[in-house]
Amino acid sequence: MEMTAAIVISATLVLLTTSVRLAFFMLAARYTLDAEHFTWHRFFCLMLGIYASHLFDIATYALAYYFAWHVLDIGTLSGDRADGPLGHFYASAVMYTTIGFGDVLPTGHLRFIASTQGLSGLLYIAWSASFIFAAMNRMFKERQSRTAGHR
Repeated sequence: MEMTAAIVISATLVLLTTSVRLAFFMLAARYTLDAEHFTWHRFFCLMLGIYASHLFDIATYALAYYFAWHVLDIGTLSGDRADGPLGHFYASAVMYTTIGFGDVLPTGHLRFIASTQGLSGLLYIAWSASFIFAAMNRMFKERQSRTAGHR
């Protein structure tokens, strides 16, 4: 039963965070990649939005860790200062970015959720990087075409 709960939580988190990220990138594409004139201001807003979307993912997983640990009791986060909102957020950020300092470790079936988060974080960070690359490429091509038109 505990493993089933971890699988359901993980699947729900993957579906939720992927859906939110897809919706964000579809909206961002309208104002960046499809924009007639892509400006530095729009690029800055894009970067802030990407950062906020990653913070959303980390916070969502932090809430899931709290729920799985304190409500379902299917595992814990062991280590100094692993408990509490900041501890859950820190553990989630470390697992999402796959930094893995080793000072906070998931136990029990939280390990399954943490491994799902690590994989998701890798994919979402790569997805963000490719979107940024596409936006920068678009911006540089647009600037080159404007510069070439003025000659």
